[in-house]
Parts: sequence; C-alpha cells; structure tokens
Amino acid sequence: MSAVIPEDRADEVFLFPASSGQRRLWLVDQLLPASPVYNIGWRVGLTGPVDEDALERALGGLVARHEALRTRFAAEDGVPVQVVSAALTVPLRRARVADVEAAVREEVGRPFALHEGPLLRATLVRGEDGPAPDGEGGPAPDAAPARGEDGLTPRPSPPRDENGPVLVLVLHHTVADGWSCAVLFDELAHLYAAEVGGEPADLPELPVQYPDYAVWQLEQVDGGAFEADAAHWRRALHGAPTVLSLPADRARPAAPTGRGAELRATLEVPDGSFARLLAVFQCVLHRVTGQADFLVATPVAARTRPETEGLVGFVANTLPLRATITPGTTLGDVVAAAEAATVAALAHQELPFERLVDLVAPQRTLAHAPLVQVMFAVEPVPPPREAGPVTFAPEAVANGGAKFDLSLTVERAPDGWYARWQYDSELFEPATVANLHAIFATAVHADPGDLVAELPLTGGSPQEHAVEVPRETAADLVIGALARDPDRPAIEGFPPHGGPTRGAPAPAGATPGEAASGVSAPRTPTATSLTRGELDRAANRLAHVLLAAGAAPDRPVALCLDRGPAVLVGLLAAWKAGAGYLPLDPTWPAARLTAMATGSEVPVLVTDGAARATTGPLTGPWTEVDLDTADLGSQPDTPPPAVPQHPDGLAYVIHTSGSTGAPKGVRCTQGGLAALLRAMVELTGLGPDDRLASITTPAFDVSAVEMLAPLITGAALVVLPADDVADGALLRTRIAESRATVVQGGPASWRMVVAAGGVPAHVRLRVSGGEAMTRDLADDLQRDGATLVDGYGPTETTVYSAAGAVAPAPGPVRLGPAVRGTSLHVLDPLMRPVPPGVIGELHIGGAGVARGYHGLPGLTADRFRPDPFGTAPGGRLYASGDLVRRHVDGRLEFLGRADRQLKIRGYRIEPGEVEAVLRSHPDVAQAVVVAWSAHAADVRLVAYAVPADPALPDSELRARVRPHLAANLPEYMLPATVVVLAELPRTGTGKVDRDALPEPVWTTEAVERVEPRDDTERRMALIWREVLSLPADAPLGVHDNFFALGGHSLTATQMLARVRTALAADLPLATLFAAPTIAELCANLQRGPAARGPVPLLDQLDELSDEEVDRLLGTMVDDGDLA
Repeated sequence: MSAVIPEDRADEVFLFPASSGQRRLWLVDQLLPASPVYNIGWRVGLTGPVDEDALERALGGLVARHEALRTRFAAEDGVPVQVVSAALTVPLRRARVADVEAAVREEVGRPFALHEGPLLRATLVRGEDGPAPDGEGGPAPDAAPARGEDGLTPRPSPPRDENGPVLVLVLHHTVADGWSCAVLFDELAHLYAAEVGGEPADLPELPVQYPDYAVWQLEQVDGGAFEADAAHWRRALHGAPTVLSLPADRARPAAPTGRGAELRATLEVPDGSFARLLAVFQCVLHRVTGQADFLVATPVAARTRPETEGLVGFVANTLPLRATITPGTTLGDVVAAAEAATVAALAHQELPFERLVDLVAPQRTLAHAPLVQVMFAVEPVPPPREAGPVTFAPEAVANGGAKFDLSLTVERAPDGWYARWQYDSELFEPATVANLHAIFATAVHADPGDLVAELPLTGGSPQEHAVEVPRETAADLVIGALARDPDRPAIEGFPPHGGPTRGAPAPAGATPGEAASGVSAPRTPTATSLTRGELDRAANRLAHVLLAAGAAPDRPVALCLDRGPAVLVGLLAAWKAGAGYLPLDPTWPAARLTAMATGSEVPVLVTDGAARATTGPLTGPWTEVDLDTADLGSQPDTPPPAVPQHPDGLAYVIHTSGSTGAPKGVRCTQGGLAALLRAMVELTGLGPDDRLASITTPAFDVSAVEMLAPLITGAALVVLPADDVADGALLRTRIAESRATVVQGGPASWRMVVAAGGVPAHVRLRVSGGEAMTRDLADDLQRDGATLVDGYGPTETTVYSAAGAVAPAPGPVRLGPAVRGTSLHVLDPLMRPVPPGVIGELHIGGAGVARGYHGLPGLTADRFRPDPFGTAPGGRLYASGDLVRRHVDGRLEFLGRADRQLKIRGYRIEPGEVEAVLRSHPDVAQAVVVAWSAHAADVRLVAYAVPADPALPDSELRARVRPHLAANLPEYMLPATVVVLAELPRTGTGKVDRDALPEPVWTTEAVERVEPRDDTERRMALIWREVLSLPADAPLGVHDNFFALGGHSLTATQMLARVRTALAADLPLATLFAAPTIAELCANLQRGPAARGPVPLLDQLDELSDEEVDRLLGTMVDDGDLA
C-alpha cells in the first residue's frame, strides 16, 4: 500500500484507527497522565562544525517523510484514533545552559500530551561556555572511567565533545520504538549531509506508512490470521505463574508511581549469545526469588515483512519466555531451554502482546504489569553516524521512569559489554540493584555443567558477625551486683488490689528472717518487698537447703512457683548452689510439668502450698523443697561454700514445643545469659532511676531479662499480679499504679494495653518480644514519643539474638541489629550466605547459642551446626528455621517459619510471606494464613485478618485487601478466602493458636438487583445496554458492576463518551474505577463537576474488586524501548 495522505492535501488532517499497542499506551496515558515513563530519549553528541539551520531542515525532512512523527491522538466515541497531519513543523529549539547534562535529563523527563502533539521534540543544547554555532569542536581526551560508590565501573559514554552542542531527541513510544530510532538516526545523518552539501537527499520511497500498518494489524487480528500464534502461546503459558516476586526493599505501593532509576556498569561476557545470557539471568532470578517457574519478557522488533524495515512507528512486540528450574537443573539445561523457547517465540511473534495477555487472563492490578514484571534484552550500542563534516553519536537517556519492576539490557559495544539496569525506585534501593548486577556478573562465568542450585550468590553478602564479649557468668554478674547498695529496693510485690507495697508488715508469727526473705510467706495479703541485701541473704538461706537436698553443678533445680519474689530468690539460690534453674508455671497441666522435670533430670523441685494447690502433687525422682515448711530461718544468711560457675555452665533450662508434641528442654549457658544481660542493659539504658514492671511468667525465657537486668543496674523490679496481666484494662491499671518506666511484653499484651486506653505516659521504654511486631502496633506504641525496642530470638540462642529501637517508618518492622556477642547469617540450604533481599534461613551464632536439647543428641546435632564463619574454637550456629531476608540497611525482615511451608497445586508456599503482605495493608492489624482442606486433593490457602478499624465491615475489608494481595503475590499464593475476625485466638503464651482458628465458610456474596429509579439512572442504563450489547430483556440493576457485565477499557471510554453527549457530563475514566455502577455514576453526576472533581485512580485501587481490575487492565505493559 502506498502512502496514505495525498500530497495535494497538505493542510488537512486524517483519522486512522490506532494500532493495538497504541491503544494500550493511550489507555495508560488516560490513567497516568503527565508521566514520562513512555518517553524515548536520546542524547546525540555532535562533533564538528554544526549548521543549525541545516539540522533543522533535516529534522523537517524526517517529519515530512514519516507520518508517525505527524501523529497525535483523539477519542472517537471513547476509542483512540490516530490524527495524522498532512504537514507539521517540529521546531528545533535552541538552549544555552549552565549544566548540559541536567538540561538533557530534564528535557527527556518532560511528559507529552498525546492529544496535542507533536510527539517528537528536538532541542539543541549548548553550554554557556561552549563555542558559538558553527564553531569548531573536538572530542575530549579519553579518561579512565571512575568507580562509583557501589564499587561498580560505570559504562563509559561515547566520545563526546564536552564543549560542543548536544541534540536532544525525545519521542513518545506511541509513535516510535527502538528500531524506529535506528532508522531515524540513519536518515537524519543522510538528510543533514545532503543539506550541508547542497545535494538532494535521495532517500528511497517508503512502501507503507504507520497508519497502513495499524489498519493491517487490526484486520489480521480480527480476521483470525494469528490463530496459530495464539495456539502456541496457550500451550507455552498454560499454568505459568504470572507474578515474579522479586526481593524488594520496600512494600509495593497499591499503584505504581512510574518513578524509576538506572544503573549502568561494565560486564565481562565470555559467551554473548542471547540464549546464554538469558539463561544466566533466569538462573539469577531463580536463586534470588526461589521461584522455580516464572516468566521473563523480551522485546522483539516484530518486523517480519520487508515493507516495515524502513518504517517509523510502534511496531515492537513483547514475548514472555518461560523458565522452569528444578533442583537438578544445570546451567546448560537452562541455556538449551532458553534457546528452544526463544526460537519458538520468534516463530509466533506477531500476536500483539495485549491479545496474548487476554489468552492467559492473569490476576491483574495496576500495582504491577500483567503477566511479566521483568524484562531482558541484548542490544548493540547505537554506533556513531557520519553526517558530512559532523559526527552524530547517539546515547540513550533514562526518562526517570520504570515500566517494569526490573529490566536488564546487556549492551554490545565495540570496546566490550555493558549492563543497563532499569528499576522501579519505589521498590528497590540502588545498592540492591548493584548487588544483583554483581551476582549476574559472576554467574556469566559459570560452566554449563554447574548446578543452578549451586551457583554462588556473590556480590556482597553482608552478615552480622559477633562482637567479642567478656567470658563471664550471669551468676557472678548478678550476684556481684547485689553487694552494691544493699539497702536499695530490689523487688516490690503487688497485693491483689491496690498499688505495690514497700516495707509491708510481716505476717503474724513470722520470724524476722522469714519476714526479710519474703520466701516463707510471699503470698500474704500484702506481699513482701525486698531490698537487694535482703534478696541476697534470702537466696543464701535457700541455697544451703538446696545443696542439702542434692542440688549439683550442671543440673537444674525446678522452680514450680507463682510469679513473685520467691522465683527470684529461687533462681539466685540455685546459682549459689552451683546449679541452673528450670522454671515451671503452676498453671500448666501437671502431666506436662512432671514430664519437663523428669526429662530435665532435676535433683530438686522447689514449690509451695499455693502452687501445689494449682498443680496437685508432682511426684518424680527428685527431692521436694516446700517453701511453706522448709526451715529457712534457721539457715545461715551467708553464701554456701563456693561452688564455681563457668561461662559454659548451665544457667537455666527452658522448654519449647516440639514437633512430636513433647516439649524440648533447651540448656542455656551462664556466659550466653551474661552477654545478653549486658547487651540489653546497654540497649535500653536501664538505670537506678528506672522501675521495670514484670508481667511475664518465669517459664518463658524473656522473664530472665525482666528479673535480672534490674539487679545489675539498681533499677527496681515490680512484679504485677499474674491474674491481672491477662486482662487489658487491669494490666493498664497495674502498669499505671506501678509507676513503671520500663515494661517488657509480647505483642498480644501490648495490643490489650493499647485497646484499653494506651500505655501510660510514664513508661518511657516499651520492649516487645516473643512474636513478630506489626507496623500498626509499633505506631500505636510510639505515638507519645516513647521508645520501642523490638527483640527477636529463639529460646535456643538465649532470649534475644537481635534487638533494636523501632524507627517510625512505613512497611514491615525489621529485626536487628544483632545483640552484642551474637552473629546473624542468612544462608541457603547449602549453608552459603545469600545477598540482601534474598530469602534464606537465619542461622545464629555467638555467645548466646545454647548447649543443645537435654537428652536429644540427634536433634541437637541437626539444629546446632559447626560455625564456618566464626573464629572461636568449637563455635556453632543454630539453624533457627526462620525465613528472613536482609535489607540493604542491614536489618532483617522476618517472613515466617521454614517448616510451615505448604504445597498447593504443586507450588511451595511460605504462609509467612503471604501474612507479611496482608499485614502491610493499612486496614489490617493482624493476620495469619493457613491451609484448609476438605480432602487431600482440595487444599486451599485461607487468610484470617483482624481489621485495624473494628467498625469496618467484613465485606469492605475483603474488597480492600484483595487487590493488595493480587498486586504483591503470584496467583498461586492468593488466599482462596479472607476470614475476618475480631481477634486472633491465642495460646497461653500469647502466640497465635492456629488450631483454634474457625473453619472458613465458602460462600459468595450477592447484591439484590435494583431497577433504575429515576430518569438519569434509566438513561445511563440505556447507554450501558448499547455499549455492552445487552438485550433489552437482560437484567440490569443500578448496583451491577460495569466490568462484571463484560465491560473493558475501550468499552468504558465509549460509555463515558456517550454519557458526555447524552447527559452533558464529562466524567474522567478514573471515575468509573471508583464508581463502577449506575447508582454510583449517577450520584457523581448529581454532585456536579466542582464537588466531584477529578478522581485520582491510583488513590482508589484498594476499592476495586479483582474482576474490575481484570477487565480494565488487560494490556498495561510496555514492549521495551529498544526492540
């Protein structure tokens, strides 16, 4: 077909249908106006004498030659059309600036208005100190490229005349692609040379123009010419995951801003074939995401017909290439698969990408591109063009946007290879992308026979190594501190009602020694408070009794006592006797307590009448010491004969739940506890003026910090009544009465206090541990300016392995840093460090690592492993089983338990990752994800969520979180349903009781159909019927959803165009997203334009259902700039 516009009609404009790709980008522009993300920008360095007028005439020749450069867009009945001017002038702007490169970036980042045009800009930029027009210039001398702060060598720019002019060319992607740019540079050089030489240009006539191509493409698609291509893609993409979850530094926003950044660096490439480089990139993605099946996009020119070779226009297409990598896959396997997939894709490259997306019908959202979020390309660096006496040196310029989460273009230049990484700066820090480059740069040197699972993830894998700490014992640290200021209050008991007691009278009949010890009668109506000296003497008396009863080094003394001064006396007495201690909570089942004491081989069990009244008799191979009947007053209050403790000796045994149902006894050391206590005192700044309220049962290891840190620092310990800590209102009251400045509790306890009115202001420091801290709770605990310290650590590594102040910031609360004396390593299954952002299992080393599980040598050997990173002889790492990823700031993000991984429909799923995404939604306070199944063949993922606002209706919360989940998770990780609960069930320890979660009800919600109620709604309903081709007798209610009825992006624009004509109302396309029913649209009309205002689509995404997003956003993805 010949050129479309006759030469004798130069003053007219002509309308043509938009191509498939142009329709997509037009829709994007409607939703994201004034965005430069689809700008294609070039910095063309000009070396030699430049004739500006000749350059402007050459540009005019390009515009006259290519109709795409004379194109803008309009809407006809809501459908985009090309408006092609028969003649159009694109002026060459001139600018003198102080900073040429800044001016280039600014010009490339300036958005276009598609309805105005022209969609090509040309600016000649000179520096203020540069030569005048037509002046002579020469290239600057070569210089060695400097290394950036990230250690990468940036890609050197083409030779530049630093004082010469720069031509900045910017085109919108709707009228050009990468191939087009190469055509433009060739022809611009030819036309300029002809202009300055006074010769005719003599370019061959174009057989077709872009409008011809657009008409042909639409005819081919509608006529079924691409059905063979469609069949191929149906087969190739059947069952493919449509989201690749890259390790982002920040939570994905509900909708993209389009902001991006670019990293360019050198690359050594031993094998530059496309399949090899693609395979290496796929291997890297597999290793850093853990996904075994995923898609990577690659751009293709799609110019399969000779008529299109010289065409300027948006012809490029995007092809999704699938990678499937199993544990035994080698790099050579991936290369062979990549080559086969590429060959097959190229054979079926003409089906427009937007139609291909329709075939797959992925779960879609504005938050990321459908089907593919990562792009890969291999391209030559554009060569310089000789244009008579001037050399044109084009260089691509980033537009400040990102169309994909991540794009890698490997560039081939005469002097070597380079990598150009473009990334979404809302998701990634520059250091993360630099690290990905380092990994890729290492992986390109791998051998074909190397297993993908064993490819090294080098490129900077920072670990937190242990800081050397003194070798000391907790017993010496604590007991030695008691000798200082013996008259200072150490512990204050709390009566059942009222505030803490100080110096309360002893019960009738008590001896002076008993009154001072607070041991023989610690539960009188006014419980005894102890000074540091009294506590020390009471522990001495009990230590003599324990030694006589059989207490021995390296064996624990069981303490079955209610919370209060007696427990503190008992643990100090055990240490003075050379033993450790085993805390037993009297409220736990007697059979469990007996099993714990028996399994720990305790020689002595300490109890009293109150505890025995709860537990009943605990019988076993031990000697029982009853504090109510033991003759403590007759014992000396001086220390027993010295029984030395050792840093590797036993400090305590704490039991954790085991997979078999039997609790495991963890043996923690004196040295580990001493290191922790010093670290926590340093972190919290605990001092003599502080009062610490104790709310934790001694059976949990965090109680050791509560009880012992005050003794070291001289702070007062106030023990709150056990019966009151389970009630939020009472707990808040007791904290207020205690005048505590420091409180430690789990998230469940803190939530109760917040719900009861908030933490009293005198609590300057709030410490949380035992369970993951959520962002909403962290914000609540810091609203009054108080400090929040969040601690993480398994029992096996002595309470806290990582702890730090929580900074107010969006996104999940991160762990860390490591406490002094502790090392934190994020490792892969082969015990190799993984880079920041990559999920791995947390391994913990250092002073806090316990000796192991009592009586379980096999399990100890499995979980406590030799430390390959430490320098201490015999050092070990504890394999925590916790999945984490390290961010570039060094802090860790907790993602859940490795042993909670599920397998659903063949996919391995970590519920913790789904929980983390769900908790990141601002309307969700708490969340847990589990698998439910009616039978083995029907396993479904179920999410349980507690709303941040209890007044939010359940259906509304579900509607808001569904798009958020779809935006951040692949389809196979999406919960089948979201169950809304007022609160999550908890175990006695405050952790989520997954066994108590209610069974989900598998229902669908229906809306009662309401007929149009007034003239406006009836007219709107008629427009909907016309646009959606609904029969007159088909049901249509005012609450029916436009997209659920079959509407999509183009029918939406058509409908709004008819509303504009029939109802004289101009509704933005974004309004339909937020108001997709007849009733809602008509309500918008009645409010009027002033009240209605523009509806920012990106602020409304959380209101959309999955179906709405699916229908409207079928084609929002770019085909790549340089295809």
